Amino acid sequence: MKKLAALIFCLPLIIHAQTARVSANMQLYLQNPRACKQMVYYKAGLQNFISTFLQVQQPFNEKPLLALGVKIGTRAGNVYTALIPEESVNQVLQVPGIEYVQFDEPIFTNLESARKAARVDSVHQAIQLNMPYTGKGVVVGIIDAGFDYSHPTFYDTTGSILRIKRVWEQRQSGNPPAGYTYGNELTDTAAMLSKGYDVNTFSHGTHVGGIAAGSGFGSTGNMRGVAYESDLVFVGIRPEKTEWTGMGMASIIDAVNYIFTYAQSVGKPAVANLSWGCSIGPNDGTSLFAQALNNITGGGRIFVNSAGNNGDENIHLYKAFTPSDTALYSFATLPVVNSQKRSWIDTWGNEGKSFSISVQLYNGLQRSSDSLVFTLAQTTVDTFLIGSDGDTLFVKAFGIAADLNGKPHLLMDVYNKSANRILFSIHSKDAKVHSWMGYVDAYNGYYGSFEQGGLAKAVDGNNQYTLGEMSCTKSAVTVAAWVSKISFRNLAGGQISYSGYAGTGFLAPFSSRGPTVDGRIKPNIAAPGMTLASAVNSYDQSYAPGGGNYQMSVLKYVSPKNNRDYYYAEASGTSMSAPMASGIVALMLQANPSLEPGRVQQILAQTAIKDTRTGTNPDSSRWGAGKINAYAALKQTLLTVGLANTPAIDEQSLALFPNPAENYTTLLCNLQQAAPVLIRLIDVTGREVASSIEQGRAGTNQIKLDLQYLKPGMYWVQINHSKAIKLLVN
Repeated sequence: MKKLAALIFCLPLIIHAQTARVSANMQLYLQNPRACKQMVYYKAGLQNFISTFLQVQQPFNEKPLLALGVKIGTRAGNVYTALIPEESVNQVLQVPGIEYVQFDEPIFTNLESARKAARVDSVHQAIQLNMPYTGKGVVVGIIDAGFDYSHPTFYDTTGSILRIKRVWEQRQSGNPPAGYTYGNELTDTAAMLSKGYDVNTFSHGTHVGGIAAGSGFGSTGNMRGVAYESDLVFVGIRPEKTEWTGMGMASIIDAVNYIFTYAQSVGKPAVANLSWGCSIGPNDGTSLFAQALNNITGGGRIFVNSAGNNGDENIHLYKAFTPSDTALYSFATLPVVNSQKRSWIDTWGNEGKSFSISVQLYNGLQRSSDSLVFTLAQTTVDTFLIGSDGDTLFVKAFGIAADLNGKPHLLMDVYNKSANRILFSIHSKDAKVHSWMGYVDAYNGYYGSFEQGGLAKAVDGNNQYTLGEMSCTKSAVTVAAWVSKISFRNLAGGQISYSGYAGTGFLAPFSSRGPTVDGRIKPNIAAPGMTLASAVNSYDQSYAPGGGNYQMSVLKYVSPKNNRDYYYAEASGTSMSAPMASGIVALMLQANPSLEPGRVQQILAQTAIKDTRTGTNPDSSRWGAGKINAYAALKQTLLTVGLANTPAIDEQSLALFPNPAENYTTLLCNLQQAAPVLIRLIDVTGREVASSIEQGRAGTNQIKLDLQYLKPGMYWVQINHSKAIKLLVN
């Protein structure tokens, strides 16, 4: 009996000795746990956990795992995610039914993946460059709200010097900046740190500033922004509703000018970033805002704007009316704004044409009210309809036959208390009419949709022409968003994934679409804008434990300066892609401080990444020229340095062969000495269709020109400011 008892006792020991197979990184850990850095650690109280994947036999008894303190996450068939207490790793390997254990590879919930995707890392590392480019000597201005002036990311990389040089809080009382009569200006570090923040319930400005120019201090560099040695100027904004509806946006123009004026006072170039927008306006770059912005930008003064987040919302209607097709119907589903259903509906036609708008209420598919009819008479109409439920639809409208751009325009402010639906209809015999829906309240944008709604004569809206007027400004660098990362692990140990919404490498579904109404290519470029981690406002408690945004927090740093908790968190939107581009523009301005907006747009387009996701000929209404490439853009920028002083070209040497040409031609030119040369292709209307900057050498140069994307016809080739050569493309 004693022998049998011994055999029975030994049996489970033999089974436990048959440990599960393990991954290579786990093998390294088992050999030397303290030296291995190839796993993801999480800390809960005094206990360390290691993130893992477990492959198990089905059915699987989880009780032994739970008894060891293992926290099971997702059960995806026979694959589990689990957090294993560090002291229990060996015991877990012996749990029956576990076939394979893989340590989670470190996934950098930070800006590192976006920096690599945009080739910023190559610029920072100075690969085949004369020096690292970090934004030093450049002013990066952020026009936003929700700034934390004390956040470590706005210090230098040593954490000792605050890089914020100026703050203008436009909506707060105090000391206005010189030349202005409103707001509060902060000009020294002590005042900024004493004030702390502009808004304590919002983090957008801090996050945007961190992407463009954060040092990432407190994150071991993983959260470092693009132009991390630049100087910073913050302008806290909250435009009035009349500015949005009038498309004057005077306070934003003031903000841009404030940034440029400061930069000029210290002899530095500047890029101003605005990650705000609204869908209303003519969307043709003719508004007062657009005109003013074109006037104040220029050499060393660049403005970058987010394209907008309406790419997956049907907020736009369009119709080219004819005498036999005179009506367009759609249900206007209003967004909920502070518990109220309301929106602006902004409608524009073409010059010299006319249209009218009707509004009715429907209970299901049954009309339940009379019609309100709005015309282009230059007057404000404030009226209402009563629905079948006895409640009210309020409409305030203003129409004008020829606005500042000569186009007919009708703006409606709609507020619906009724449960009935709104049937929105446009009527004309010959106009080409665009209509957009959108609303801005305080720091947030709200967007509804135009829907067919089951009514035979009605149509759905679409997501085209959804950039908004500010993004359609000619001098603006308008930035779409693409997806460099779709998942992350948060501070609480949870895995957040957007795999059902977006695909890595593709355009983000929310990214608004062009072109401009007048047919120009916008957006200009696309940058990473999905799940980017950056700094957030420490005064905004929503990112702290128990807050509504805590699930987005990925790193906490406790500052020894003030024992304050500072967070880094994930966010998505073209609000994130714009500062990525702004940071890259700052690197370009460091290389050439005199770059003009048009040249910046050209360089970004010429050097854009085109891959299997964008296609060889990207849809410019979605991607612009393609994905932003910081490294190639920086190298191309370096060729522009001194371009204005290029030695004379021997014009007698200029020739093209073959000419006529099909896919390629070669340009011949003689230079007196080595220098960069600007090559421009111009069509018969005088429009530049392509340009590039090449490094020329002393003597004869043969430069191959790619013509594959050109339509057959006549063009002119110009080198710097020499005479142009006629080129025929077959």
